[in-house]
Amino acid sequence: MSGTVRRIDHVAIAVRRLEERLPFWAEILGLDVSGMETVAGEGVKVAFLPLGDSRIELLEASSDDSTVARFVEKRGEGLHHLTLEVSDLDALLERATSGGVATLGPGARQGAGGRRVAFLDPRSTGGVLVELVESRGAQAPSGEIGPGSVVLAYLRDPGEKLWGVLRRLDAAGVVMEAIDLASFDDWVAQVEREEESVVGPSVMFFPMARLEKLLLDRSSGNLPSMADRFEQRTGRSVYQVLIG
Repeated sequence: MSGTVRRIDHVAIAVRRLEERLPFWAEILGLDVSGMETVAGEGVKVAFLPLGDSRIELLEASSDDSTVARFVEKRGEGLHHLTLEVSDLDALLERATSGGVATLGPGARQGAGGRRVAFLDPRSTGGVLVELVESRGAQAPSGEIGPGSVVLAYLRDPGEKLWGVLRRLDAAGVVMEAIDLASFDDWVAQVEREEESVVGPSVMFFPMARLEKLLLDRSSGNLPSMADRFEQRTGRSVYQVLIG
């Protein structure tokens, strides 16, 4: 089935002020703050706290007319929404609307981190505001290379072969979260054993002059892709480990 739910991406909690609530999560519970971002389109400031394969997100309204501001004014601080990662956002939205589930706002749009998101009306979900967020790998259409694609990069001067997730591709060059192909199996073994990485992917930039070719990492006949091999051995997708 297209548009499948893969995991709980995050749980979002509305707060009046981030600086008042972050100490509980970061200092008392010991979670790390991985970043903060203002999403102008939603009128919120967001703090991200990874937790396993998911994360906690604290939301502070950045404008008085935002949905978070109205939520806090009406209900006070607390659980705001549940976010599910889906493989194909458009397919799932089509299935939801065909089943009588209403969306909030214009449907699919850009959310935090540049990912495509959509919200389902709580009146259609039993009182729970559900956010759907598209997997990183779904950002590039099938068969095309774009941000979120798992790729193999062949470089010259000096010659290198890298595997990883494409972050950016433009006239200047390539940004990847990647690892040398020769170190792939060692890294997978570390993830499999839940060890701290001695070798592992890094975010790297390569100028276009060094790029010999860029290939999608995909299965060929009975030979699985490297991303599939990673998931088969570790039980997690490469997106969960590198980006999630």
